[in-house]
Amino acid sequence: MENKPADVPYCGVRKDKIQKARPTLNEENFKHLYNFIVRRYMIHKRKDVKKLPPPWTKDPILQEFKFTNVRREHDRETRWVIDNIVNHPTLTYEEKLMNIILFRMYNKSATLEIFGGPIHFPIKDFMFKYIEDKLKSKAYDDPKYAFFTNAFLTCGLKVALGNMEHTNDKFMPMRVIKFAKYLWEDGVIDKIKSARNQKEVFEAVKSYNGLGEFLSYQIFVDFTYIPEFPFSENEFTVSGPGCIKGLRYVFKDFDGLNYDEALFWLRDNWDRLMKERGWKWEPDKLFSDLPPYDRHMNVMSLENCHCEISKYIRAVTGTGRPKNKYKYRGESDL
Repeated sequence: MENKPADVPYCGVRKDKIQKARPTLNEENFKHLYNFIVRRYMIHKRKDVKKLPPPWTKDPILQEFKFTNVRREHDRETRWVIDNIVNHPTLTYEEKLMNIILFRMYNKSATLEIFGGPIHFPIKDFMFKYIEDKLKSKAYDDPKYAFFTNAFLTCGLKVALGNMEHTNDKFMPMRVIKFAKYLWEDGVIDKIKSARNQKEVFEAVKSYNGLGEFLSYQIFVDFTYIPEFPFSENEFTVSGPGCIKGLRYVFKDFDGLNYDEALFWLRDNWDRLMKERGWKWEPDKLFSDLPPYDRHMNVMSLENCHCEISKYIRAVTGTGRPKNKYKYRGESDL
């Protein structure tokens, strides 16, 4: 992603501190981070770009277990957002923003597809009833269907929706629809559009009970895929709980940097760190499926990778195992 004209560089962090800091890295874990980034990105190219059959790597951990992509926009659900909301031919800019919020509350495209989402706002009464009928029919026909991913259960949204007067409904999937309706009527889109920088967009979303830091940052990043949205993902980040755990593995000492600043420090020093260690780092070759301006590690990619690296390190060291496996088994010839 290219920077956008309204981007505030180093938004929300201390640029001077980042430039002067001399943190200490855990060399073994930093090497694991490097290996994860290179090998996971090659899986993406072999699997998603070249459409080769599995397995796509010799790394035994990455061969057996699923990890998110280095670049968030390559993940399946984010691709759905781009294809079906960002590039939707009839949604207005405001409706795209609102549908992104709605989508991330479920975090599951299959649920939106039950009622033909994305949808137009404001939600008309007949559409509200149609959505309710579709969701309840799905629950009746497929009682084991999960309308939400685990993010819904862990980010606090479920508890928040249960305590809101304007989302009062025994059927949890409809509470999300009611909450989206409330957000639109409360002017959340105007608050987003009036934000002067990236952090103000994030704060406008986060100001609503239930849309915590993790979910609000994911929503912000989705916004950046909309061409009309004035900010990119390149100059603002929020370290989620998984990312913080990963950073603690990679850094021995932060030299006073907070977690967000540590990501900026890695971004600014990445090429130097690779060269000093003599590691093979060829971004033009590794990221060859991306446009030239995007062939580098930005703060979003680094935040994304640090969410995964603690799981990878625990698997490599035999101190833990990721939950999600690929369904195939076998040796790789790649």
